[in-house]
Amino acid sequence: MPIYGYQCKKCGESFQTLVRSGEEPVCPSCGGADLEQQLSLIASPAKGGESDAPACSNAGAGAGCATCPGAAMFG
Repeated sequence: MPIYGYQCKKCGESFQTLVRSGEEPVCPSCGGADLEQQLSLIASPAKGGESDAPACSNAGAGAGCATCPGAAMFG
């Protein structure tokens, strides 16, 4: 079940919601159903400075991602 971003055309509220199969999302602010789906970026692990996420300082140390300072961002 994917999470989609929407903007309500009635009140302008921007929000994200979990969309289950067969359900039509509504604005949590005004209850409007006239929504515009927003483009969103997918999250991906950091690769050599391509992201704002901190690089793992424990790479190769055998400690794993649980001790990585950036683990909280992706956990």
